[in-house]
Amino acid sequence: MHSLRNSISKRLYATRLKSKACARLWSGQYYEERNGFRIVSCKTCPKFDARRVRCGIPFGSPVRKCVSAAQEANLHSLSGMQLLEIGFGKHSIPRRLVTDAGGTWTGIEPFVSTSQKARLGAGGHGQVADIPFPDGTFDVVAGVQTLEHWEEPLPGNDRTPGYAECFAEIHRVLKPGGSIYFDAPIHLHGHEMFVAGDYERIRALLDPALWQDVIIERWREEYAPLERFPTPDVELPGWEQSVKSYSKQQLEDIRENRSVALVTLKAVKK
Repeated sequence: MHSLRNSISKRLYATRLKSKACARLWSGQYYEERNGFRIVSCKTCPKFDARRVRCGIPFGSPVRKCVSAAQEANLHSLSGMQLLEIGFGKHSIPRRLVTDAGGTWTGIEPFVSTSQKARLGAGGHGQVADIPFPDGTFDVVAGVQTLEHWEEPLPGNDRTPGYAECFAEIHRVLKPGGSIYFDAPIHLHGHEMFVAGDYERIRALLDPALWQDVIIERWREEYAPLERFPTPDVELPGWEQSVKSYSKQQLEDIRENRSVALVTLKAVKK
């Protein structure tokens, strides 16, 4: 029942989102520039309810609340644009924001049937390393909680593409001057760089020969006065399989002292 209530709450929340209202809410500086990153603390986030000392997003885990807030902050001004969402689910916030702004949403998802062909203005089968659209089709390419999984095998694939190949394919389908937005959890699951919170390694995913105006936001590392969100135990067995380059001491420190957080990446096509 909890999951059903959560799903209903998310659906209602998403359907009520308005791009202009999001633009007004996020017009101020909600972050601090620090050492080449934007640090978004809970107490400076516009979604923080100071009177009740809680996040104003009414659904999801603490980091899922940040996922929703970050999309609103970064994807509210898409008037007339063509947006491609890499990996989409029900009640997509990018879909809601771009269509409310008068733009067009298209989605690709590797786990839908191959009979559901990808086409502009709809969701269909596709994957990030082989996007089924011509060069220069989209103004924006976005992905919500998919980036950390790109190097994991997919059903029916005999090889696993790397990050460089995936970002090159995204670069191909963007129009000149087009932009990207991706978010991923930190200290939760997926590729080891996201488990470890290795932000310099994450930054290095964006080849400077292809991308400019790179902005990386780090959400919920500074969670006070809200609660720490420790890595759920169910995620820990996956760390044993995915993490090879970081020590057991580093992982133990994460488990004992860090909070699951969020990273967002934005950049413009050169």
